[in-house]
Amino acid sequence: MSVLGRMLAVRTSASVALFGLLLSACSSTHQISAQSGLDVHTFTHDSINTHLLVANGAMVMVDPGYEKNAPVLEQDVRDAGFDPALVKTIVLTHGHADHAGAARHFQARFHARVVAGKGDEGMLGTGKNEPLCPTGFMGRWRHTEDEGATYTPFHADLAVTEPVDLASLSGVPGRIVPLPGHTRGSLVVLAGDAAFVGDLFRGSLVGSGAATHLYMCNLEGNQRDVARLLHELAPDAKRFFVGHFGPVAREDVADHFGVSPRP
Repeated sequence: MSVLGRMLAVRTSASVALFGLLLSACSSTHQISAQSGLDVHTFTHDSINTHLLVANGAMVMVDPGYEKNAPVLEQDVRDAGFDPALVKTIVLTHGHADHAGAARHFQARFHARVVAGKGDEGMLGTGKNEPLCPTGFMGRWRHTEDEGATYTPFHADLAVTEPVDLASLSGVPGRIVPLPGHTRGSLVVLAGDAAFVGDLFRGSLVGSGAATHLYMCNLEGNQRDVARLLHELAPDAKRFFVGHFGPVAREDVADHFGVSPRP
């Protein structure tokens, strides 16, 4: 093997090791953020962030994660001082197994209303991910496992095709807005000065910056969607809560995608 080949092999091995270490380090955590009248409790399992939005005594859960982690997440909510039976609304930013799989648990056990994008009804109804498009080495390395992840099929109680007032569903002030891209039915949740964006992008593996998600089928479209989020949908948002790692400051999102942070 050439010197260059050995260097690339070492770099690749180091990247894989770092990624695996970060995944294990983030296997189960709970962080609390105060965002302009909104408390955000972020529970992380297997590198997947579930966000519990609390305001005015009401709660909304965003992306409950893998189906296998549902009982642990339920206990996390209890340990944080909340009754999971009072989580009446669950918003799925998209229908992939790592974000949507546990929703059925709360829907069946506590009669939580599940809100999802209409474009992702097919995934929810089959419990299978649609094809994933890797954006780099990490995505290619994980592709077979991630694309093949499944969950017990279920149906959303509300399939969204246009912006929805979050307060009317849950009592938490905010909006649910369709932003197709990562999937056909992707949604973002806007509340206070925070935006919950699922897999529109992710947090950096190291540091607090933004990064392109491991899977995105249209990178130019992704950049346009981020610009639309910053300039049109969430011009006042300061922090962006993502599905993996993060959260990310507005300026860091703009810097990574090469767009202006302000309209």
